[in-house]
Order: sequence, then structure tokens, then C-alpha cells
Amino acid sequence: MSRLLNSLGVAALALAGLALSAEDFQPLMRTTQTVWPEKRHIGVICNYQANEAEVYALAKAAGEGNLITVVDARIPDHASLAATLLASHKTDFVVLMPKDRYFCDGSFGATVAIKRLASRGVPAIGTNPVALKQGAVFSMGDATDGQVLVTDRLIGTVDVIMPSQNLATQKSSLVLRREGMATVSVHQAK
Repeated sequence: MSRLLNSLGVAALALAGLALSAEDFQPLMRTTQTVWPEKRHIGVICNYQANEAEVYALAKAAGEGNLITVVDARIPDHASLAATLLASHKTDFVVLMPKDRYFCDGSFGATVAIKRLASRGVPAIGTNPVALKQGAVFSMGDATDGQVLVTDRLIGTVDVIMPSQNLATQKSSLVLRREGMATVSVHQAK
């Protein structure tokens, strides 16, 4: 009986590890850097505590010299505020976290944020095909089987050239810097 319980425990831990594994953002970032080589400031809206591994994976894939501004939003009502914060920080584009509860591909919160950002010239990209329906410019990830899916209804954000800005003086609640990865700056949506 104890062997059965041990086996079930090991199987549960293995399955939990699979569920918690981070998205592979390498292909998405390579595509983004090919399409927009000048864009180096990435915006993310998510529950940072729940998506820390995903943000870390994105930072590693983006590489040094890039900046990721995360708006830590915990409820869908923060969508407009989060979009305004990212636009005011002059993010070049937004990446949707595939496992976020309220701001993932296809969610209502992400749709509101994407539309608000698109109206200010900030495109969004996703990792799931449903992101295209809500306004993302392209999508690539595990859910697309590694294929780049491009929207057939552009909102006019692809050719926008965003001005660069020295963000070293920005105040934030948390700044993470590690060698070989993008700098991550986390702001509260309140």
C-alpha cells in the first residue's frame, strides 16, 4: 500500500512540474527581434507572483539589453490602468503570458488592454492562436506548434516607431537584473 502511495505521490509531483513549466519564449523572441530589431522594451500585464517563472523565461529569451516592464495586475478591472501604465512607460510591444488567470490569450482583460494599447500605437503578440482574434499582431508558441500566425486584420500598429527612453531613472517596486537576460521592472496596477 505504501508503494502505491509513493508511486502516486511521485506521479503527482511529475504532473505538477509539467503544469508549472514555463513557456519557451525563444522562438517568439527571435521572431520579434527579426520583425522589430529596434524594439527593445517589452510590456507584460499579469499577476506577477503567479507568473514569475514565465516572466523569467521571457527575460532569458529576450536577452541582455532589453527591458521588460511588468504591470502586476490581479483583476480584470485593472486592464485599462495597466495599458495606460505600459503606454506611459513607452513600451514597444506587449507579450501576453499564456497561463495568467485574467490577462492571457483570449481573456476579456487582455482584450481590453490590447485594444487600449493598439489605439496608442503599442502592438501585442501572443503565444496562442486565439490572441489574433483579440487584436494581437502575431502569435507563436507551444500552442501554435512553433508556427508564426499573423493576423489578417491589422489595427495599424506594426509600422509605428516608438521613441527610445532612458528608463534608468524610473521608480518601480522591483527591478531584477541578471547576466544574460533582460532587465525586469515590476509596477503595481493600483
